[in-house]
Formats: sequence, structure tokens, C-alpha cells
Amino acid sequence: MKTWRALVLTSVVLVTSSVAFAGINARITGQVKDSSGKAIVNATITITSPDVTNYKKIVTPDKHGRYQVLILDATQKYVFHVAAPGYQAVEESVKVPAGSMSNVFNFTLKTIEEVHQEVQKKALEQPGFKEFRAGQDLLKAGDKAGARKKFEEAVAAKPDMIEGWTALGTLDYEAGNYKEALKDARKCLDLDDEAVNCLATAANAAKQLGDTKAQREYLARYRKLNPDDPATLFDEAAQFLNKMDDQHAKPLLEKCLKADPNYGPCVFQYGMLLLRAGDMAGAKKLMLHYLKVAPNGKEAATAKETLKYL
Repeated sequence: MKTWRALVLTSVVLVTSSVAFAGINARITGQVKDSSGKAIVNATITITSPDVTNYKKIVTPDKHGRYQVLILDATQKYVFHVAAPGYQAVEESVKVPAGSMSNVFNFTLKTIEEVHQEVQKKALEQPGFKEFRAGQDLLKAGDKAGARKKFEEAVAAKPDMIEGWTALGTLDYEAGNYKEALKDARKCLDLDDEAVNCLATAANAAKQLGDTKAQREYLARYRKLNPDDPATLFDEAAQFLNKMDDQHAKPLLEKCLKADPNYGPCVFQYGMLLLRAGDMAGAKKLMLHYLKVAPNGKEAATAKETLKYL
């Protein structure tokens, strides 16, 4: 008799334990769709938990974008990471009541392009960016005066806008306003001392203003950041060419042509160097190439005349 009662008690304990275990479960269902409401069928839902070491469960939606998952321990917090090719992934922390079976979590994914457009829209809403964009549009349309005005409005609204100061420096230099160009470039460099376009503008503007010391300073900084820039290499070679020092000019011109085989000034001067060295075939090849890449270049007439003797 005692044995029979012990078996009954054991059975009761097992049943009670089973009910208690079921109570901590929870079921989650939902759908993955795009911003237009269309189902995304190739999504992947990766479920992890900051409270459960090494827990990881991967769920894939059906052809309608729907999914369902049973959480065995609903007392913990879970993180749902939802991703699909071509879409921006989303991540959401999920906590549901233990024992609940009707929890719905839908996920909406935006395309990479949609996210990019939103970022651009937010940027344009910030002070100065709208004006800068308007300036770019005017510049593309050929209205430099209108573009300059917008760039001025941009830096007035956002004084730390490097792009605005860069654009102003370029426009002022092209217009021959070298003092303003140097001023713009310096404001740009105060914000970023490695802004290469501003260093180039500052060096060129200083040269036009006869400020040799400033020109050398800016040019040295520019060359350090752009050791293979064709214009920089040509300027260095020109210093030797002006002294009739072909020996030191040659490697600089060769390096220039390696960086940009179509950089006109280097093509022409290297051709002339070969001519002086007696390499007629090489000189002819370079002169023909110069006329191809710079048919209206300032050395075009000289190149044509030289070809008559090659």
C-alpha cells in the first residue's frame, strides 16, 4: 500500500512540474515587409539574448513574409536582428509576457536607396547644406556669380563647412580675386589642415600675390600629401628645366607620366627632353601624343612645328 501511494505522489509532482515549465513559454508571430507593405520573403531573422550566453536562433519567413517562433524561456529579453539583401537591417529588443501565445512583432525594412535618400534629406535640412546644394546646381548651370552668393550663404549659416570654403576659394581664384581666394583657403585650412584642394588654392593664390614664402609653405604641405600629383611633379621638373638641367628633370617627368600618361605639360616637356637627347623616334611619339591629349594646349603650335623635322 505504501508503495502505491509513493507512485501516485511522484506522478502528481511530474504533472505539476510540466505545467510550470509550459508557463514560461511564449509564441511570437509577425511579418517582414518593405516600406510599401510588400512581403519580403528572403529575409533572415537572427534571435539572440543578452541574458543567455551563446543563445542563437535563426528564423526565415514563408512566401508571405510571415514567421513564427516559440520562445522557451520568456522570462529573458531577446534581440531580433532582421536582414535581407538590398535592405537596411533593423534590430529590436523584444520582451513578451511569459505564457502568452498571441504576440505580434512586424518588421519593416527600407531599401539602401531609401535610407540614403533619407540621410541626404536630413543633411539638406541642416543649416548651410541647402544653400550649398543650391550653389552646386547654379555652378553646374554656369551661373558662377549666383553660385558664389549661395556658397557665401552656406558658410554664413555653417562656418565650419569645409566644402563651402573650398568652393569659394576655387571661384575666387578663377575670377582672379587672389586675396579673397587665399582668405577662403586659409579658413578652410583652419578647419582641416590636410584639405588638399585648399592647400592647392592657397599655394596658387600666394604665388599670384607674390608671396613666395607662403607659396613654398603651402606647396610643401600639398606635396607631402600628394607626392604623385602630376602638377606637383611637373612644377618640380620645371625648376630644373629652366636651368637646362635635364638630368634631374628626367626622373620627375617620368614619374609624372607614370602617374598620368595624358598630363599634357609632362608629355610635351619629356618629348622635348628626348629630342635634346637625340631620341628622334621617342620625341616624335611624344609630340603626336601631346597633340592628341591637348590639341588646343599652349604648346600645340610648337609641337606641330617640331614634328616637321622629325
